[in-house]
Amino acid sequence: MTPQLDIEPTAEATPRPTPYPLPPAARPEYFRDSRYKSPVMAAVLSLMPGLGQVFLGYTKLGFIHAGTAATLVCLMSSNRLGQLEPAVGIFMGFFWLYNLVDAHRRALLLNEAISRLETPELPDGFGAVSFGGRLALGIGLIFVGMLTLLNLRFHVSLAWLEQWWPAGLVALGIYLVLRAIKDRAAQASTDQD
Repeated sequence: MTPQLDIEPTAEATPRPTPYPLPPAARPEYFRDSRYKSPVMAAVLSLMPGLGQVFLGYTKLGFIHAGTAATLVCLMSSNRLGQLEPAVGIFMGFFWLYNLVDAHRRALLLNEAISRLETPELPDGFGAVSFGGRLALGIGLIFVGMLTLLNLRFHVSLAWLEQWWPAGLVALGIYLVLRAIKDRAAQASTDQD
């Protein structure tokens, strides 16, 4: 048995150090940056493919995901895939899950960049829609709206769309090629300066 020692604290014990007072201008302010995005909210919104990416600011990528999901749904509902239907169905399920994970991961990376006091950059160039993109999207929406209005209100047949819809793909391809040429010329002029 070890003897117990009764040690009483003495008044001469070293006092606890007081925190160094900072002037009011130098005190850190603890606040939640309004640019933070909830990864869970981004993933939940991605149940509608592309919506989580749009929520994070990846507008073009969000529209690409929405278009891909719509295309897959149209392919599956056409009943013209035959033996490819299981492969397209598996790809559609994979794409849906990828979309959820991608939105969650992008939100985490965006928040990490903000917490390091960096200006968050969208790593793959998919940011807000530019003026040209907004203009093209606006013209496209007006065109689709007018066709729908003509069909619903004035009973104009849209049967011609079944044979002429590939012309839209040709127009989109021409736009993308011209845009790539313009971007390359702008990059070459920037490199020369």
